[in-house]
Amino acid sequence: MNGNCLIVQSGGPTAVINNSLIGIINGALDSSFKGQIYGAVGGLHGLLNESFVNLNDLSNQERYRLRWTPGAALGSWRYKLTPTDIEIILKVMKKRDIRYFFCIGGNGSMNVAQMIDEQAKKIGYELIVIGVPKSIDNDLMGTDHSPGFGSAAKFLATCMLDIKMDMKSYMVSNRITIIETMGRHAGWLAGACSLVGDVGDNCQDLIYIPEVPFDVNALIRKIQSLNLEKKSAVVVVSEGIKDHQGNLCSGNNLNYDILGRPKLGGVSSYLNSIIKEETGIHSHLILPSTWQRSSMLFAAKTDVSEAYNAGIEAWSFAKRNYTGVMIGLKRKNLKEYEISYETVPLSEIGGKERFVPINWYNQENCSMSKDFIDYVRPIIKGELMLPSDNGLPVYGRVI
Repeated sequence: MNGNCLIVQSGGPTAVINNSLIGIINGALDSSFKGQIYGAVGGLHGLLNESFVNLNDLSNQERYRLRWTPGAALGSWRYKLTPTDIEIILKVMKKRDIRYFFCIGGNGSMNVAQMIDEQAKKIGYELIVIGVPKSIDNDLMGTDHSPGFGSAAKFLATCMLDIKMDMKSYMVSNRITIIETMGRHAGWLAGACSLVGDVGDNCQDLIYIPEVPFDVNALIRKIQSLNLEKKSAVVVVSEGIKDHQGNLCSGNNLNYDILGRPKLGGVSSYLNSIIKEETGIHSHLILPSTWQRSSMLFAAKTDVSEAYNAGIEAWSFAKRNYTGVMIGLKRKNLKEYEISYETVPLSEIGGKERFVPINWYNQENCSMSKDFIDYVRPIIKGELMLPSDNGLPVYGRVI
């Protein structure tokens, strides 16, 4: 099919999202595709306002540099599309003769891709729509794991190890350290902190995930017990943990984002205050915040490769006229880690979430099971050597 190609990056960025972008571009340039390859500037904003950049002009060096550049090179925008917006987007696509549309994003973005696919079919416009998975939260359905998760998990596990080595420096310590990770409804990132395991210290790890109701009184009892044993503790909490009534454990009045979701963040500050109030034990908090999704220094080489290959496969499936699908990663062998790429209908993904299996979490010990460790460990493997100048990484830009 003739026509042009359009790529959008949507939702929160990751350390490896640009690899999927370059995978699509390289797949197109290495094929017989003769059309223009556009990128939507600012994600959905670019779609609505016909703000595009020509990606055909990127040199080999520029494309290669973007593969180790974190953040969304095309830009992103959080916005809730209306049916009228979808009609506007299709008019823009018809005007520019867009026949291939790739949406790199999470479950909300896959919902957008599905809406665009349905509108194109409704008006009889021939359009190939392919979703490419991206999520540090690892909450996308239809895929073994989401590109972006492995690097964020590796970053948090490394932070956990560094913190514990620091705590180990003191002969006697009953310090409480609270780490707040991202994870609105799913505890994959908090769970990744368990990858460190025992480093021979006098410290207890306590991990709390949104899938299991949080009991602050139980946490206080555990901390008091550890204090009597002269032990330290690292308390890892997902930002989205809730109590038994389903209320977010933030201790603050909630504000909401443009998508109507509660703005998260603050649970670690809330717990820090409660621990000091109830026990008198010194505690402090650590907020990796956006660093956990933007650190390229600790990106997993496996994650980088899989994000790139997802883009390559997206183009491959598009040229075979697959449409209305997302590229899913399938783990072929549980013993020898190997991934294949398959298509999953967008209708099975958009607006849905994938959670940590409850049997992968030990509620009594507040720890992750061996099954969880075995699942995550291969995804964080491999290191990158970042080109640098004057001691700092050299990143690429598109806009």
